[in-house]
Amino acid sequence: MNLGSKKFWNFKNLDERTGELTLYGEISDVSWWGDEVTPKEFKADLDSLGEIDTLNIYINSPGGDVFAGQTIHSMLK
Repeated sequence: MNLGSKKFWNFKNLDERTGELTLYGEISDVSWWGDEVTPKEFKADLDSLGEIDTLNIYINSPGGDVFAGQTIHSMLK
């Protein structure tokens, strides 16, 4: 449940074949206040980029849940 808090990641399309991800925040597998990065929400936003060839990724995270981080890594791979 997102209570209006800003996500710690942002996906955007730079052009029709290139996307960009910035991820700045703690990685979590559940969202208590709508302010943690969760794999389920992340996947939906990743899919919204559409069919792209290149994804530029910028990450600055203090850590978090290792299993959620691994899930997100697998999605990006």
